[in-house]
Amino acid sequence: MTQKSILFLFLFISIFSRAQNVNEILNFLVDNPNGTARFESMGGAFGALGGDLSAININPAGSAVFNDNEYGFTLSSEKKENKTSFFNNPESEDDNNFSFNQGGAIWLLKNTGEGNINKISFGFNAQTNNSFKNNFVIKGRNSSNSIDKFFLNNSIGLSTADLSVGSNESVSGVYKYLGGNYGFSAQQAFLGYQAYLINYDKDSNSFYSLANYSEGVDQQYISETKGVNTKYNINFAIQFKENFYFGMNVNTHDVYIENYTGHNESNFSESSAITGISFENSLKTQGEGLSIQLGGIVKFNSFRFGLSYQSPTWYTLRDQTYQSLEVQSVDLDGIKYQDKVNPQVINAYPDYKINTPSIITTSAAIVLGKFGLLSIDLVSKDYSKSKLKPNRDFLTINRDINTKLTNTLDIRMGSEIRIEKFSFRGGFTKISSPYKNLDMMGDSKSFSFGFGYDFGETIVNFSHKLLKSNKKHQLFDSGLTDLAQIDTDHSLSNLSLIFKF
Repeated sequence: MTQKSILFLFLFISIFSRAQNVNEILNFLVDNPNGTARFESMGGAFGALGGDLSAININPAGSAVFNDNEYGFTLSSEKKENKTSFFNNPESEDDNNFSFNQGGAIWLLKNTGEGNINKISFGFNAQTNNSFKNNFVIKGRNSSNSIDKFFLNNSIGLSTADLSVGSNESVSGVYKYLGGNYGFSAQQAFLGYQAYLINYDKDSNSFYSLANYSEGVDQQYISETKGVNTKYNINFAIQFKENFYFGMNVNTHDVYIENYTGHNESNFSESSAITGISFENSLKTQGEGLSIQLGGIVKFNSFRFGLSYQSPTWYTLRDQTYQSLEVQSVDLDGIKYQDKVNPQVINAYPDYKINTPSIITTSAAIVLGKFGLLSIDLVSKDYSKSKLKPNRDFLTINRDINTKLTNTLDIRMGSEIRIEKFSFRGGFTKISSPYKNLDMMGDSKSFSFGFGYDFGETIVNFSHKLLKSNKKHQLFDSGLTDLAQIDTDHSLSNLSLIFKF
C-alpha cells in the first residue's frame, strides 16, 4: 500500500462514519433548562403564568404579562453524584460546578390611549438549556468480554496489507489515509493491529485476538464530560385587550461538548499474551441551532390557560476526535513489551444536522389574588421523530431512534404563597424517559423549593432543587457492549437578582 502516501491531505476531513449511538444523540434531544430561581423553585410550571424571565422560554406570550421593565441574572451551584454498578461492583464519583446560567431583560411599551393593544413587549433571555458536565467511573471484573472484540468487529473485511505501515509511510499518515478513505472502523482496526492486540490468520482470512480472558479481566471505564448548550430567546409579545396575550420567540443555540473516555483492562488469564490494555478517546462537538416558538395565554377571572408550540430545533454540528491505544504483552520467554499507538491526529468530520422533535406545552394556573398561585404544565414531545442528516450517513442511528425512542408527556407543577414582601415556593417535575424500554433509562423526578424577597425595585430569589435519575450506560457501540447501571443524585441551587427600571 505504498500508493497511500500519494493521497495524504494537509487538511484532513474523514468520511463521516464515526460510531454514533442513541445515548450520544440524546444530549441534543433532551432539554434540561436551568433558569431563574423563581422558575426553578416552582418546577418550571410557568406556561400559563408568564411574568418571569425564564417563563418566556416556555411560552413567549409570558413577556406581555410583566408590569414593569426588568432585567436580571442568575448564579447557579450544582452537585452531582453518580453511583455506578458493573458486574456487582459499586463505584461513586462526585462533581461540583458553579456557573452564571441565566440573564435577560424585558422592555414594555404601554398603550396610554385608545385601541385594543394594551401592551407590547420585547425581551431577550439567555440561559443554560442543558449542562453536559458529568463524570463517572465504572469498574468491575468481566468474565466473558473484553475490548478486543471492539477491534475485531471493526477489522471485518480488512487485511494486513490495509493496516500495515510501509517503509515510506508513518503511523500518522496511514491512520489519516484509512480515516479519509475507509472511515472510522478501519482506523480502529489499525490501532488494534499496530498495538499487537489482534493478529491475522491467513487460513481463515480474518483477524483474531491475542488476549485470553477465560478467567475474567478487570475493567475500568472513566468518562469525563464538560460543555453546555446555551439557548437565546429573542422575544416579541402583545397584550390584546385585558385578557389575551400572544407572543413569538426566535431561539438560537450555541453548543459545545467535550468528552474524554479512558478504558483500561488488566489481570488477564495467566496464559494470555496480553497483560494490559489502555484505550483513550476524546470527542469534541461544536455547533449551533435554531427554533421558533409561538404561544398564547388567556385569563378568565382567577384562571389562566396557556398553549405554546416550539418547532423542531435545527442543529448544525461538527465533531473532532482524538484517540490512542496502548497494549502491554509478554512473550513465551517472559519478555515484556509495551506498544503504544498514538497517531497524534485530530479527525475532523464534515458538518451534520440533527432535527429534534417539536414540543407542545399545555398549561393552566389559578391565581389566588395577592395570596399566591398554583400552576401546572403538560409537555408533549415525540423523540422518535428526531432525525440526523444526511440520512445516507445515519441510516442505522435513525432506525434506532425510530424504534427505541417514544412519545413522552412531562409534568411540571408549582405553587407560590405570598406574605407581604416574602414569597415561599415549591415545585415538582416528572420527566418521562425517551426510551420505550425503561430499563435503558427510567423516568426522572425532581422536587424544588425556594423563597424570595421584594425590596421594591430589586427582588432577590433563591431556589434549591433535588433530582434523581437512573439509566444504563453501554461501554462501546460494538464488541464490548456490556451495560453499567448509573444512578444519579443531582442538587441545584440558584440565586437570582431582578431589577425593575
